[in-house]
Formats: sequence, structure tokens, C-alpha cells
Amino acid sequence: MKAYLIKMFGISLALTILVELPVAFVLRWGMKHLGRTGKKTESTSNGGRQARKAAQATVSTSGGRTKPALGSKRHLALLVVLVNLLTNPLAVLLCWLGRMYLPPFLSLPVQLLVEAAVVAVEAWIYRSFMEKPGWQTGRPVLLSLTANVCSWTIGIVCGRWIDLAVAIALRLGQGW
Repeated sequence: MKAYLIKMFGISLALTILVELPVAFVLRWGMKHLGRTGKKTESTSNGGRQARKAAQATVSTSGGRTKPALGSKRHLALLVVLVNLLTNPLAVLLCWLGRMYLPPFLSLPVQLLVEAAVVAVEAWIYRSFMEKPGWQTGRPVLLSLTANVCSWTIGIVCGRWIDLAVAIALRLGQGW
């Protein structure tokens, strides 16, 4: 059982990172090159903390429009991996326990609640890095939501294949 759980968590984490990294890079590329712009910048007389945060989180473009500041690709990759190391094991554990101990009709609602919590936590973490130079993710909620929808969908589609891969890996491990 211990080997099964370790392989289940490992395969799930690897699959999640393999799906979410390209999603993060595609979103970053889209924000950088397609240049989804925000409202025109306005000067504020209060000079408060919010104005400084907004100035750090955006970059002016031609025409006085702004778009989100983006950090380096290396920092984005590291941040996505670390965030998933934090959230994925707990999410997998909660969904697995729900599948084991709750009636089957509650499995999907539990997964959706867990994923909603994961999206919120990841967006909060990404948002907290928006103030650090070089670590900006652009749109943290969009990144978290899109990456998690993609990885959850791939997990659902490939769920049977993942179970089969874990069973094969356990059998091969016994044969060695």
C-alpha cells in the first residue's frame, strides 16, 4: 500500500507539473505578445501604497495603456513547480480519501470543491509574488484557474491510464 501511495502521488505530481508548466508559458507568451491591455493609466494625488503596487505590477505601453509586468521564464517555472509541490499532494490525498470513504455520487462534488480551494490558494500565492521584481506572473487568478482546469481535465481523461501505469509499475517493482 505504501508503494502504491508513493507512486500515485508521484505520478499525479509529475502529470500536474507537465501540464501546468506549458499552460503557464502559453499564458505568459499570450500576455507578452498579444498584449491584452488594461485601462488607461491615471495619475493619483494620494501617492499611496496601492498606486505604487499598481505601478510595479504593470508596464506602460504606447497610448498610455498598461499591461501586466511579467517576470522571467525561469522564475515562472520555479514558482509553478513549488506551488504545485505545496498544493498537489494535499489535493490528491483529499480526493483519494473522498473516493475511498464517500458514496460514489459525492466523488465529483468533493473533487470540484478541492480544486476550487486549490485554485484559490495558488492564485493567492501567485498574487503574493506580484510585488517581487522578476517574479510577476501577470494575471495570477487566470494562471491558477486555467492551469488547474487543464491539469484536472487531463487527470480525469487519463485517470484509468494512470491507475494502469501505477499497477504496472508495482508489478515490475515486484519482479525485480
